[in-house]
Amino acid sequence: MPIKANIRVYGNVQGVGYRALVKNIARILNVKGLVRNLENGFVEIFAEAEEEILNRFLKLINVKGRPDDILSLNVDRIEVVREGDPGYKGPWKQYSQFEIDYGEETVRPIERETVESLEWAKLYFTKLLSEFKELRNEFKEFRNEFTDYREEFQDYRNDFRNYREEFRNFKNESLKISGEILNELRSFRDESLKIDQQILGEVRELRKDLKTILDERLVKIEKDIAEIKARLGLL
Repeated sequence: MPIKANIRVYGNVQGVGYRALVKNIARILNVKGLVRNLENGFVEIFAEAEEEILNRFLKLINVKGRPDDILSLNVDRIEVVREGDPGYKGPWKQYSQFEIDYGEETVRPIERETVESLEWAKLYFTKLLSEFKELRNEFKEFRNEFTDYREEFQDYRNDFRNYREEFRNFKNESLKISGEILNELRSFRDESLKIDQQILGEVRELRKDLKTILDERLVKIEKDIAEIKARLGLL
């Protein structure tokens, strides 16, 4: 069974697109009723919906912002008087779905559409402004962190200068040692080539001597064989 209720919303709820937000929430939840601004700066709502839907509606319209910021949509408190309770007055005008009652603000439908578009523009503006301020606060924190990182970087830069100087010294020392090693390798190579030439010459001489010895042995063997054959009468 639908519940009817008079609702008053207190806080910074005028001039920030709150009525358009309430209407959109009501349309999504299929809540019927009205919303209007009061001269004392409050917003009055009449709502008709099932109990569960009405409770969800009340939670969603209880928007919290920054109380100290006059441009921030912020609901301080909500007062609800249901049908049958003391102080219940019912709707102040007829309604079919959920409507924004602009009162004397608008007369023609085109004026109502224009004013409602402005309501949405105010809502988006306050939302963007709120996000911008949050981002600015975060940026301040990041800026402080960046200052700390910059100081640390200066320390690292000084360390890097020291390391760079050490690296230069290491590089020069390495080049010096590399040059010495290269010279030693060249000397070793030249000495090795010289020794190889000497060994090659000695091998060649040894081969000649060996050939001479073998030739002499062969001549002697042939002579000995000839003598043996002569003794045996084979010649």
